[in-house]
Amino acid sequence: MAALPLRMRKNILLNLSAIIIFYFIGVLTAHSAQVTLSWDPITEPEVAGYMVYYGTASRSYQNQRDAGLNTTYTVANLPEGGTYFFAVTAYDSYANESDFSAEVSYPASLVCSLTVSPISQSVPSTGGTGIVSVTATSGCSWTAVSNASWLLITSNSTGAGNGAVNYSVLANLTNASRSGTMTVAAKVFTVTQNSAPQFKLSVTKNGTGTGSIANTPAGNSFSAGTVIALTATSDVNSTFAGWSGGCSGASPTCKIMVNSNISVAANFTRRGYTITAVAGENGSITPSGSVIANYGESKTFTITPAKGHKISDVKVDGVSVGTPSALLFGNVRADHKIEATFTHPKRWHKGWDKR
Repeated sequence: MAALPLRMRKNILLNLSAIIIFYFIGVLTAHSAQVTLSWDPITEPEVAGYMVYYGTASRSYQNQRDAGLNTTYTVANLPEGGTYFFAVTAYDSYANESDFSAEVSYPASLVCSLTVSPISQSVPSTGGTGIVSVTATSGCSWTAVSNASWLLITSNSTGAGNGAVNYSVLANLTNASRSGTMTVAAKVFTVTQNSAPQFKLSVTKNGTGTGSIANTPAGNSFSAGTVIALTATSDVNSTFAGWSGGCSGASPTCKIMVNSNISVAANFTRRGYTITAVAGENGSITPSGSVIANYGESKTFTITPAKGHKISDVKVDGVSVGTPSALLFGNVRADHKIEATFTHPKRWHKGWDKR
């Protein structure tokens, strides 16, 4: 047999291109690769065909296929999980072969096609639930991860092939909209959420007294569903008399949930004290009886004996203070009692004649 001419060996095109296509055989659990090789033809008339060589090691080919005079050849049923190396020779009618062409390689691994739908979603401030559908090549695994604490994956955080990820969105109680993402099958799914509606809290103070009102959380604009604790504190000169409006009752604390604009009033009453003025026979005290004095107020009492009599003693809270004709209670901060007694001066004169 004559050897293949040297020029033929040298003219074999060393440029091979490979197109890899994945498909399934048998049941859908076994995968294989299909590789189509192509090369430029050699124009020498001595060429009788081409041999395709391949294997799992470079320049070490365990398999060969006769392509005839075709310049393309498809190698099918290549198991996944490795890299395959390919080369081509030309042969003549005497079965003489040229040297190997340049070598090409291609990994016989599963190419996964992954898509998600939808890629974004808007939800109201109250929150809600949703589903992201995954379309994937059978056998291709994927994961789903949330990148926001308020965006929760409720089921199917992992999967293979087609599937669906269920998620829920917590209520947004802030006055700012927000955006978060999930990474699903290596794709980004975006959730945008509106801010919560804002409602006004109006707080006023009523009554004759004074005091203060504090609310927790602080402020006067709140998201729907916010629970606010209000505390009324009276000044030292006043007492808390109860709530009106959005709160009720006599307790100085009150809790309300905001779902609309709310007005609340705290009622304070000026603290009052009783000065009891009592006059004995033959005289008077003005004013008399139970006299009310507000905290810090001053009250003056005038003590007047009847005609022909004089003041014999004045007591304040049971303690004698002499015989003043007027008595000032200044800066009243407690209950008091004033008592005045009177006598006829002739009753004390020696030898007084009762006539």
